[in-house]
Amino acid sequence: MSEIETIHHNIVVYPGQLNGELTIPLSKSLLHRSLICSALSGDLALTDLGKGVLSDDIHATVSCLETLIEKYTNQTHDFDHEPVRLDCKESGSTLRFLVPFCAALGIAASMVGSGRLPDRPLSEYSQIFAGKGVRLEFPTIGRYLPLLVSGRLKSGKFKVPGNISSQYVSGLLMVLPILDGDSDIELSSPLESEPYVEMTRDIMREFGIVTEKTKAGFHVRGNQKYHRDDPYKSEPDFSQAAFWMVAEYLGQKVKVLDLPEVSSQGDCEIRNLLDKLRGKSGSSPFGEMPMLSVDASQIPDLIPIFAVAAAATPCVTRITHAERLRLKECDRLMATREILTMLGAAISETTDGLIIFGKARVPGQPVFKSCEVSSFHDHRMVMVAAIAASCANGPVQITDYRAVDKSYPEFFKSYRMLGGKTDELDVGE
Repeated sequence: MSEIETIHHNIVVYPGQLNGELTIPLSKSLLHRSLICSALSGDLALTDLGKGVLSDDIHATVSCLETLIEKYTNQTHDFDHEPVRLDCKESGSTLRFLVPFCAALGIAASMVGSGRLPDRPLSEYSQIFAGKGVRLEFPTIGRYLPLLVSGRLKSGKFKVPGNISSQYVSGLLMVLPILDGDSDIELSSPLESEPYVEMTRDIMREFGIVTEKTKAGFHVRGNQKYHRDDPYKSEPDFSQAAFWMVAEYLGQKVKVLDLPEVSSQGDCEIRNLLDKLRGKSGSSPFGEMPMLSVDASQIPDLIPIFAVAAAATPCVTRITHAERLRLKECDRLMATREILTMLGAAISETTDGLIIFGKARVPGQPVFKSCEVSSFHDHRMVMVAAIAASCANGPVQITDYRAVDKSYPEFFKSYRMLGGKTDELDVGE
């Protein structure tokens, strides 16, 4: 093993006051979708990527789409026998959106990925595409990459599970309009993370594509054309804003700029969640801990950082319907419980969620304790630990902090700009 492969990039985050205003990256969820729509319009420049450093996930989508556009516009090869190689890195959105994309255009593709991506659910596409002209070849049972996609997708009726990942629905919605003939998506189970599907439909409308919501799912008219006159501009990312909003909740003087009051991003719900916690901060007239129940089915990405806020609130917070968090870059229920436990919080893990026994914040006093935590190579867990560390009684060391590059490569640059103090460490095995 080479020397570079044995180096671990750790970071020590010191407690202290954060103070200032900041802008955050453009919404990763919006950018993935607008890039797909731009590619289907024939021009990736129809998505404005902004001026900041792109996340690894968006880099993966851009790179794959550039390869596919070049392949599709230079049809000198036999797609079925010369599959194009698409490296989705660790991006689940890239992978789940590009499977139907390649199928709809009839481009044979060999899809690869890294990290936990080869183990994340994908087999549902086999049932979704059954009898629709598409062949999927997985390497083995329980492992989904490398995946070979071949054939060409036919319009018709598609039965899609709604409880595994809304990305199956979004991926199909974006490509069905370019097929010959109308199509229907029938949900075989209740749709979770529904705001992400509505976000997809919103962006499709921005590119001139209309879909219809039905009792069973969605109706999509075929032979539509993606088009747009000027580049699509994304909103700031509420998923990333949530970390700074929790920092403010913990007493830091942080303000996120340019957040819209109304958004199709489901994670704008962080505003309401924090307001609910603020409502629990008063003492109970009976001396008992107040309770707060949170259904995570529509907002799974908020749960790890929301748990930090809940741990600093004098109430018992029960989070349910969050089992899909076990299928992310890591098992985020386990990771959230372990990190917060190390930080001194009282938290337990259930089959589908968490129970957090919060405590009252005392102004000027630390909320969490000094420790060393694993990031589990998960970008969100790095940021969870860093925000908590700002309110700890001593330094918090976080392993493998460069995992933030997946979604927010300039997170620690912003952290230091706000006055946060960190030391980066390169630790060999």
